[in-house]
Formats: sequence, structure tokens, C-alpha cells
Amino acid sequence: MRALILADEFFASRERAMLERLEVGLADEGVRVIHAIPDSLRDQPPGGVYSRVITYPSKLPWFMRGLVAGRLAKELEQLDDEEGTGDLDLIHAFGGGAWDIGVELAKDLDALLVLEVWRSGLIDRARSIPRVAGRPPLLMAPDPAIERKLVASGGEATVRLALWGVHATDPPRRIMGTGRAPSAMLVGSGRDGPAFTAALEGLAMASRVRPDMLIFCDALAARRAGLWSLARKLGLLDRFSLIGEIESRRDLLIQGDLLIQPDAHGEQRSTLLEAMAAGLVVVAREDPMSSILQDGVTARLVKRGTAADWAATLESILTDIPAAQALGERAHEYVRVNRRASAQVRAVLAAYEWRLGGVPG
Repeated sequence: MRALILADEFFASRERAMLERLEVGLADEGVRVIHAIPDSLRDQPPGGVYSRVITYPSKLPWFMRGLVAGRLAKELEQLDDEEGTGDLDLIHAFGGGAWDIGVELAKDLDALLVLEVWRSGLIDRARSIPRVAGRPPLLMAPDPAIERKLVASGGEATVRLALWGVHATDPPRRIMGTGRAPSAMLVGSGRDGPAFTAALEGLAMASRVRPDMLIFCDALAARRAGLWSLARKLGLLDRFSLIGEIESRRDLLIQGDLLIQPDAHGEQRSTLLEAMAAGLVVVAREDPMSSILQDGVTARLVKRGTAADWAATLESILTDIPAAQALGERAHEYVRVNRRASAQVRAVLAAYEWRLGGVPG
């Protein structure tokens, strides 16, 4: 079986670790994987151990997607000739920005189109895509809540559940140890400015019980939500740092104590799973489309999302270290049992084989 993993800019950068795990797992099962990513990320491609990587233009008008797909099709056919392999079986598109190219490419190569519906906002669009190369697309749901909505929305496309997974650190880190300042990692898109503003204001209020607390924030999210000027107003600049694409810096991210996610838009992020797997305390807005966010089991949830709500939740964590450590341990155990990377690979491969009616090799 030969599969193309086609990722848009967000996925190719922020979810690189997840794409690499998927590639390695599929390769272990005999699947030949090729990555297609935007050319803006050619210097930091996913995979490369078992796969080949090709690029496509990162900035292009919508009406050129057919030309881009045609160029990619020629590159893939050239790879076939060089390596003596068979035709491409499927295209698995990650990120809505890659879907249109995926549709055109699947037509050109007569391949199965697989769409990763990673957020609830893509459900209607996924259901509107007609048959491609004579077959309805295969819709992959990374969360049961998204799976239920996809199934309920009807349509001809088939839906399969493949929960995202990670490798759990064993044992988990001991967070908020004595003798060092606690640190909070603020992640998310930043498109919901009021949500990020409330979270940072809540952090400022809660930090009165731990004035040494350090705050690290995704640089793009901070710029979108105007957090630098807010941090100055709140007197946090000496403890507020911006990190470019912090979600792709998993090595840095899991060195924190708290992971803060103000967004609540039904988006799946393996960052949360990585944090839980490492034993961090995840503090997030309540989101019914994310089944991993379970209050008191995997995370502390903020229901109303006001600055006062954030402050009360964060202060309770900072003032009861044993309870926070116990929550981190419960989250670690939940991910270790229920969200293993190997289980994701098996689910994805089973979906591929089911739709293609074949076996890898």
C-alpha cells in the first residue's frame, strides 16, 4: 500500500510530531508513506526516516489548485518510476487548507481521498465533498464527538474513528516541585481574542499567590490576541515570554507545569495529549467536542471563561500542589491506557484497508 500524507501549513508545523508517529507506525506495517507539505516548511519537514517528502506552493490563489495538483501528480509518478513502486492508493489530507488540493490530486491519480476532520467547523464542508475518482471520501474522526456529528449529518461519505494518540512518559514528570518557579504554557490559535484576554487576566490574578510564576505563550496566538500590550498593562512583562510555534516545540512544552488552552472551538490538538502524557496539569475551557477534556480526571475545566473563573481555577491549583500533582498523574494514566500512538496507527490502517479492500505490502 502507498499513501500520501498531504498536510497544510498548520499541520505540517504544529502537528509534525503526530505525523511522524503515524508515518513510523504505518511503515512498520509495510505501508509506503510520502509526505507533501508547503514549500515554506521545506527546511523542517516531518518524517524523512522512512518517507520521501515533496513540496507544493504555500501561497497560491484557489483557482491554481488544479495546476498545483497536476504538478504534484507528475512528481509522484516520477517517484513511481524511480523506485519501481506501484500507483498511489490513497491521499490522506490533514488540515482544511490542503483539502482542495487533495480533491484534485485524488482525481488526477484515481486514488482514495481520506480527510482528517480535526475540528467540528469542518464537518459541513466534509459532508459537502462529492465522490472523487468514483468513490465517496473517507472521513477520519479523531474524537467520538466529531464522529457522532459526522454520522448524524448524513451524506454518502463513510466515517471511521481513529483517536489521536501519543507516547506516554513513564513515570510522568513531578510537576511544581519545591525550589523552582512554576511555569504556565499558553497555547491555541489566538483567533478568539476575548478568550485569550480572559485567560491572561486570570493568570495575572492567580499569580498573586505565586509571584514567581513564569508564563510562556505561542507568539502567533499572542500577536493575534494582542497579548503583549495586555501583559505590559498587567505588569507581567518580566515573566511573560513569547515562543514561536510553541506547539511544535514539544521538548520545551512538556517542561512546564500547567498547559493553558483558552480556545473552545471543537479543535483536536495533540499538544494536550502530550501535556497529559507528561503529567502536566491541563487547564482549558469546557469544550463538548473534545472528549479528552474531562474535569477532575484529565484536566481542570473553566466553564464560563471569565477572568474571574480562570483566576479561581488557577489559584486553586497553585495553592494545592499535591492535588495538582495527583491530577497530572490521573491524566497521564488516562492517556497511557486510552490514547496510545500505536492504537491510532492500527485504527488508521484498518480504515485504509477497509475502504481499499486490500492488505499492506
